[in-house]
Amino acid sequence: MAIIDVTRAYKDLLAREEEITAAVRTSVGLFGDDQPLLADAVARLLHSDCSKASVFRLLPIPVLGALGGDPDHALPLVVASRIWWTGAEVFDDLADGQYDAVATGVPAAQASIASAACLALVPLTVLDQQALPRHLKSSWVRECVDSSLQAAEGQLADVSSASGFPSWATAMRTYADKCGAPYARDAAMAAQLAGASDELLRGWRAFGRLFGVLRQLANDRSAESAETDEDLINGTNTLLLAHAAESAAGTAEWDTLTSLRVRARHDPAARVAFGERLNAPDISGTYNQRVRSLHRNLCVLLETLADPSEDRDLIRWMLDASAKASRLGRTEDAA
Repeated sequence: MAIIDVTRAYKDLLAREEEITAAVRTSVGLFGDDQPLLADAVARLLHSDCSKASVFRLLPIPVLGALGGDPDHALPLVVASRIWWTGAEVFDDLADGQYDAVATGVPAAQASIASAACLALVPLTVLDQQALPRHLKSSWVRECVDSSLQAAEGQLADVSSASGFPSWATAMRTYADKCGAPYARDAAMAAQLAGASDELLRGWRAFGRLFGVLRQLANDRSAESAETDEDLINGTNTLLLAHAAESAAGTAEWDTLTSLRVRARHDPAARVAFGERLNAPDISGTYNQRVRSLHRNLCVLLETLADPSEDRDLIRWMLDASAKASRLGRTEDAA
């Protein structure tokens, strides 16, 4: 397969960072006169959000470009999305007990209120400020509301999971809701801006949901070591855990995984042992096959949604990079 160089498109996307940051600051400042405390708290959370530089969350720009629209017009979508993601990140940290009030300069009680506003009211305010047809604004409101409801459902499933192991299908639904819904929202809203048909919009929503799953799989691999892996500490029902449990069903390995999972929440040595078991060849090999299957399905779907272009190539790079970061072992035989 020929290697496609997306260096220029990638650099052009990164070059928009200053413009996006300025637009975010302006959008928050617009309600600063009437709600100064909220505007200040939101601005501080946005400033301290380390995830804001993620190139993958700029998806609306290449989606709009791939559909023949002007990528510059996707700026409000990216601004609203960035504010939403900051709210989600802070809310998640608060739920996990990982929120750092010192680093953000916002006490936890205030951060709870500001993050809730970022998840609902502030993005809608940003979008309402745009000079767009009423029907398009109405559609965007629906997309925002639906995606936030789905993400909330996924987050609740994540934090209220019972003891035991989830099935692959159950974990996949949680990932698709919690992580896929916001990407589905962004992709669909960009497609709406390009005047896409209802059928094409459904396709981009499906693409976004699966892309969000792939992005979460990549994030699952971000821990520097098993000792510091928050998923192992919190007992999170990850797709890797679901896969390992399905692989071990009906064997003595099931009891081993169950014991390690319980101990891993409080014992660093058990976390290391659990991590090693989850990365063992008999589990990682078949897990990587599932990652490859998800990646392949996304690539095929992308080709049906957009004609060849530099922007489509950039989206394809996002898929390739995410799949590579999602695999266990990162060995050549897992490519």
